[in-house]
Amino acid sequence: MEYGWSLPKRISHLNELRQTDDKDNPQFQLFFQNRRQIFTIYTVPIGLPKYRLANGRTQASQESYLSKNPDLPQDYFERDEENGSVQEVQHTLLKGLLGSGGKNIIKFFKNNRQNEPLILTHTGFVVNGNRRLCALRELLEEDEVKYSYFSHIDVIILPPCEEKDIDELEAQLQVITDIKADYNWISEACMLRNRHIKHRYSLESLAQIYDKTVPQIEDILDTLHHVDMYLDSQNKSKRYEEVVKQEYAFKQLKKARKKIKNDAKRTIFTTIAYTMLSAPPETGRLWDSIPEAEENLDKIITNLQDELEIDVELKGDDSYSLLDDEEDELESLIVSVSESKNKERILEVVDDVIREQRETERESRNKKYVLIQVNKANTFLKNAITGLNRDTESSGIDQQLDEILISVSKLRELLRKNVTH
Repeated sequence: MEYGWSLPKRISHLNELRQTDDKDNPQFQLFFQNRRQIFTIYTVPIGLPKYRLANGRTQASQESYLSKNPDLPQDYFERDEENGSVQEVQHTLLKGLLGSGGKNIIKFFKNNRQNEPLILTHTGFVVNGNRRLCALRELLEEDEVKYSYFSHIDVIILPPCEEKDIDELEAQLQVITDIKADYNWISEACMLRNRHIKHRYSLESLAQIYDKTVPQIEDILDTLHHVDMYLDSQNKSKRYEEVVKQEYAFKQLKKARKKIKNDAKRTIFTTIAYTMLSAPPETGRLWDSIPEAEENLDKIITNLQDELEIDVELKGDDSYSLLDDEEDELESLIVSVSESKNKERILEVVDDVIREQRETERESRNKKYVLIQVNKANTFLKNAITGLNRDTESSGIDQQLDEILISVSKLRELLRKNVTH
């Protein structure tokens, strides 16, 4: 498989295309550089384009790949975009995304021709359509006779421009309005962080480009920070594919942490939440219960102190002499809940406390059921009085009121009997 022609060969071919008489070629309208522009559609060999390594959609995949290959330099995907080996790795990462979002791209192109051009920079890198190019190359590799029509593809060629112009175009076509395949939350967060830290985009600029508010950008980056802390705690740094389905859990974790004012308790809760997040699939979606774990944290802490072996010695550090007994116990518990040997017992304690609380609430609701229903009836009757006027349809009201009186009488009778007994 060819992962892009050499730079001189690409530029020469693209320049030659643009210099030809193209009045009969189809055209494509695009909003670019803050104005609508008309671009000519050209046909090029499928082996010509190179993948854009700064593609936002693959940012999380790239970081995960580097974490699994620690011998590679951290700028592996930035050092040389022309490198054939890097382009091949990028193809593999893109291939892993072909079934993501609302459409399986490989399946789609098995039954459909290309209906929208890829967008290339003036040097032949794909700005929009990286996954589509990957899919077409895979199909052509699978059966070059059956899919021979993918040997050449339609493209438009952007004029020389700044990197920011390309980022804005990518945001417009993929992150904001792309309904063909959703950016998952991790990919979006990694892309925004990369733009902010490595490319030095301000939060205000990111908010403008990606159609968000500054607080939304801050929230996304803060959530990613918690994701990184969790993955680090599990010795799975940057393995973002393992948490892509847990967005709700991390948002709830953030929200719950803000409610806890005591630093030690916040640390204990965070460790417990991490344990819930890492629970095996057969235990169910325990992370859904993270808000309940925060609400019942004091009871959970008390039970854990009774259940776990807390024999940590905190001697040799004068700072601990300033702690009262409760703080000392919490500091010891912090160490215990972080030990992997206690993971299963922690999950059992948390589950027991939450189940007990749910049962207590259920019993409470049952005990107050009659009162709740009477309150509702009283409210409805008061609303009826307020709504009564000359235009009210009166037919049937007297009958309903008679039945209400009978029900009230019966309820009073049952109430007296229960009180007596």
